Amino acid sequence: MPFYIRKSVSAGPFRFNFSKGGVGVSVGVKGLRIGTGPRGHYIHAGAGGLYYRATLGNAGDKRSSPELTQSDRPPVGAYFDTDVTMVEIESGDVMHMRDESFENLLNEINSKFTQSRMSTTSAWILGGFGFVAGLALGGGTALLFSLLGLPGWAIGKWLDSYRRTTVLYYDLEGEAERGYKRLTEGFDALCGCAAKWHIEAGGAVQGLTAWKRNAGASHLVNRKATALLYKLPSIINSNITPPALHVGRQVMYFMPDVVLVQDRNRFGAVQYADLNLRWQPSRFIETERVPSDATVVGHTWKYPNKNGGPDRRFKDNRQIPICLYESVHFKSNSGINELVEFSKTGLIEQFAEGCSLLAELPRGRKTVAPPLIEDDVRNAITPDKPAIKRNHFRTIAYVLIGLVASFFVLRFFEFGSRQTDTNSVSRTTSESSPSLGQGSEPNISSPQEVDMAPQLLPNKNTETLPTNAPADISVKTDTETEKTFTRYTKTAVNLRKGPGTTFDVLRVIPKDAEVSVLEIKGRWSRVQIDNQNTGWIANSTLLDR
Repeated sequence: MPFYIRKSVSAGPFRFNFSKGGVGVSVGVKGLRIGTGPRGHYIHAGAGGLYYRATLGNAGDKRSSPELTQSDRPPVGAYFDTDVTMVEIESGDVMHMRDESFENLLNEINSKFTQSRMSTTSAWILGGFGFVAGLALGGGTALLFSLLGLPGWAIGKWLDSYRRTTVLYYDLEGEAERGYKRLTEGFDALCGCAAKWHIEAGGAVQGLTAWKRNAGASHLVNRKATALLYKLPSIINSNITPPALHVGRQVMYFMPDVVLVQDRNRFGAVQYADLNLRWQPSRFIETERVPSDATVVGHTWKYPNKNGGPDRRFKDNRQIPICLYESVHFKSNSGINELVEFSKTGLIEQFAEGCSLLAELPRGRKTVAPPLIEDDVRNAITPDKPAIKRNHFRTIAYVLIGLVASFFVLRFFEFGSRQTDTNSVSRTTSESSPSLGQGSEPNISSPQEVDMAPQLLPNKNTETLPTNAPADISVKTDTETEKTFTRYTKTAVNLRKGPGTTFDVLRVIPKDAEVSVLEIKGRWSRVQIDNQNTGWIANSTLLDR
């Protein structure tokens, strides 16, 4: 480093530095200074032998960030893994996966999934109220009273089962039943594989160095073990439990009429006719444990030579098995792009055949009866005024929470008043016991017994009233059912055991069927068909002629 002469002059917090290169100025205190000079702006900080200095750039110059050329810039969704450019295999936005025949139900599922959970809200409200009440009572009862959140959670869970649930009912027959059975049989065979993986990214190996470092592989993949299950989304109730395939953060539910795709709290739908499956066997250099049902077709070296032999320069150069797996690529024009690999070959064809049979069904034909689903769903959310129905459930929840809270408030004040009365009575007894005889003791306790007796008698009477009420109501309804009249069904409709969608379905009444109305209860009617079967159907499905 050449010698140079430098002088510095201080003026308050400013310091002027004179050197052969020019004049510089800095400002600051001992241990931290910011300055500028011929070499640009800089910051200097530190004390006790440990210092930090950074150049901020030349005066008047703009720092230019390095840019990748078009050939060096990786493609969208790609990243570098050593010398290999890895391209992510990821599906698009599920909100772009739409199907016209499933549009209304898909909108309903998405809207209900975004609704707040009453179970969580009611649990926090009642649990917090119980905790505060326990602190007011003292005696370490705060944690005990906070358990009120459990019944609050149960009440909210019960309300969520109505307001946050969509019902799908399927009646499969003919080609639809045969195709879906074929699909589930193929899915069962895939579930029996010893290993299943979801391929998240892949890239081609380029260059001799990368080829040697990766045991002579032509491509690299990032994979994670996946799960194949039979389950339904938490927001859907159905008479069919569909196959579910986990592909990263998304789950594909293979329903009889459509493939539902869930991405966290959002849902999309893809028709089987729009779903393309391509499968082929693949040779995989297995560096991990070899699955029990995999076929080993060869071996390679961890560090091979150009001719395929071992590289003698590496001491830990061992042989690695080459397994024959089978991979399937799910793809659709609406955005599905997933790659799954299985340890056993020859099993995907049966599953793909089931998807093809479902795709060949006419678009106008649906395996799910639309009138039945619309009838069940609309009765659950009030079609004329859906917003009022949601407020109705919310009102019921708040009323129940208020009643429970009021009950514990009354019990709290009653407990406090009894405790003060007991303390006052005990103090009076202790003070008067030396001067009073045995005849004075009943004068203290008898007024309490007289006051409590009238309070117990009404409670016993009120407990016997509800047992007689149902008998009177049933007699009244039996007399009302004598007046019957005839109506006809608009469409095919479910005949249920009771007035609500939660009751079991007895049978399906066809369109234009003649029924005798025996009783009307709210939006439901008890009817009789063929002078044999009796059950409940929705009023919206009946008409007069």
